[in-house]
Amino acid sequence: MRRAGDAVRRSNAGTAMRRGHPLAPDVERAASAPVAPWVLFAALFGVFLIWSNSFHAIAYFRRALDLDTATAVALRYGPVFPLCLAYCLVRWRDTRSLLAHHAPRVILMGLCMVPLYNLPLMWGQGRVPPATASLLIAMTPVFALLLALAFLGERARLTKLCGMGLAFTGVILLVRSQQALFGPGYVPHAAVVLIAPLSWAAATTIGKALTRHSDPLLVTFTATAIGSLPFALYLGSGGGASYAVIAALTPTGWAAWIHLALLCTIVGFGVWFWTLRYLPASTVAAFIYLNPPLTAAFGFVWGTENFRWATVLYGAVTLAGVALSAGLWTRRPPTAGGRPVTR
Repeated sequence: MRRAGDAVRRSNAGTAMRRGHPLAPDVERAASAPVAPWVLFAALFGVFLIWSNSFHAIAYFRRALDLDTATAVALRYGPVFPLCLAYCLVRWRDTRSLLAHHAPRVILMGLCMVPLYNLPLMWGQGRVPPATASLLIAMTPVFALLLALAFLGERARLTKLCGMGLAFTGVILLVRSQQALFGPGYVPHAAVVLIAPLSWAAATTIGKALTRHSDPLLVTFTATAIGSLPFALYLGSGGGASYAVIAALTPTGWAAWIHLALLCTIVGFGVWFWTLRYLPASTVAAFIYLNPPLTAAFGFVWGTENFRWATVLYGAVTLAGVALSAGLWTRRPPTAGGRPVTR
């Protein structure tokens, strides 16, 4: 593990220096700074503790507070916009260069990351319980594979195709088992939630070329600022009676708001990209499988989830299919680089 990490760090620094990247000295310093593996793994575990609780915070907004979808998304991303904008302004020279060369891709990436991901998720979680939503979001690697097959010319290997089929089978069985519990209209809500992992997979596919030549953190915060702008304007104008909602927030409501706006987005993304400087992307991405069990485990804390054996059984089938489609059990030694997965 240590030798592989050293090779990755030397490769990253050397590539940046050869390309004349403006951040090459920073990359070299980051690559040479020793970080204990347990610190990196603890940081990743902390990130997924944060992200797994996001589904409960969303459920609290949508059910306990009975917020409409647009207002719930605005509460999450309205405060994110000025923070991301400030970061982009501090690095204005790099931001201007990024937009001058790749503005259409960055804009489309931001739309996929923010509105096209969050609106379906927020709307669907009006009916879909948190643990099930986290399982549906864990389908991101499956949709990434579908996009790679369609647009990137990836070969359709039998094991990956079988994994896709197994993952979708698990989802179908899970949703059908819950339909009787949550009543008519549940299936459309679950189906709409699946737009979220598709959007995130599209965002990571679009950003693949960008993060090869630009700082991933700058790309992510620039795209997030662009995608968050409409919701910042909506929140600032008081849309959805947002001022009254904020004034009436209980301590639990404030905790949910801070968790979604700051911890999940700003802190989560920051730690994620920091770990990608030192660990292979495949190692970091493997932590996504913590999301569904952690989400289920924290249900009793928020009071938004009841334990159900069907969720465990069909969720295990879904995750097994996702792992197989992602090549987790048949993967070759990983290479350097990486991209964010969900939250």
